[in-house]
Amino acid sequence: MTTVKEILLCNFDNDYLQKKFRAYRLQTALVILLTAVMGASEWIVDHAIDPAAASGLIWMRLAYVWLLIPAWAIRRAPSHRSATLMALLTLLLAQIHDIAILRQLDGGLSTAVMSFVFYPLAVTLLCLGFSIFVNWLALALVTLSPFALAATGWLSELPNKLYGLIIWPTSIFLACICVTFAMGYHRRYLLERALEDASNTDALTGVANRRHFQHLLQRETSRLLRLAQPCALLMLDIDHFKRINDNFGHPTGDRVIKALADACTLNTRDVDEVARLGGEEFAVLMPGSTTEGAIHLAERIRQYIETMGFRDDLGHVIPWTVSIGVASLENSEQSMASIESLGEQLIGNADAALYAAKNAGRNCVKSL
Repeated sequence: MTTVKEILLCNFDNDYLQKKFRAYRLQTALVILLTAVMGASEWIVDHAIDPAAASGLIWMRLAYVWLLIPAWAIRRAPSHRSATLMALLTLLLAQIHDIAILRQLDGGLSTAVMSFVFYPLAVTLLCLGFSIFVNWLALALVTLSPFALAATGWLSELPNKLYGLIIWPTSIFLACICVTFAMGYHRRYLLERALEDASNTDALTGVANRRHFQHLLQRETSRLLRLAQPCALLMLDIDHFKRINDNFGHPTGDRVIKALADACTLNTRDVDEVARLGGEEFAVLMPGSTTEGAIHLAERIRQYIETMGFRDDLGHVIPWTVSIGVASLENSEQSMASIESLGEQLIGNADAALYAAKNAGRNCVKSL
């Protein structure tokens, strides 16, 4: 029950639906192309039903080539919302196109009523990349549209009873199939998210790893170029970390590293990104922060660690401190630089500030 509720809630989440659409975008376009091929090839069925009328309908069958347009548009669509609207409209128009052809055949609707089953099947495949609610809505549209057209008189010759006997079990079954597909994609999504988190996270500390930090840095320097929004970086290094490892052992050293990660996470803002670059070296990326704001945060982290009581497994007090270098990039002074050079500049300045803090006696904050 929890899984079903979770899946339904995810189908309201824009990021979830966008990823789902991207995963099935090509398949959606291919289903529309196959519908075009099926529509054109149905001329063979037309000829079997009414050879006299079929010769005049060949151009209407070939007119299914218009489906190439929505197939191309959905393949290129940037958003699942626009693709959803195009898919639903395409389905309805394709069904009406087919009905318009069948009406011109002698006994076409009665003889070819089974062809209506194709549209719920097409919906199931076409809408896999959209919300499950879109799946159900599309199924309802293609199921009920013949009844609606019959009620208006345009499709008065529709054999309602026969059509109902065929379409209702089919549509209900396919609605359940849509749920099965949705559950399958949800499991895939959770697995992909877990793999993504694992590839972006440092195993010891739970903060971002170096590879993910590079991606975050590129994103923030890009934002700086586009919006002239400042960005600051803290580089942190545990003072005399080798002594801690030598005197208290590597397991204790790992706990110290974890404590620094926790201290950074606890004292930073929600928008800040904490990363372990390797060994005992950490970075804190601060979007929208000036040098003054970054120095203030760095000093808070330094004081927090200095006053932290930390003991090894035997209860021995372990005095430890950190040195912190601060650098920032601000406003349009960097407008002619590239994203890569800005990132390198920010890291270089923060590294230089960190070395300055080390040379100044450690346990201090320096900025460039």
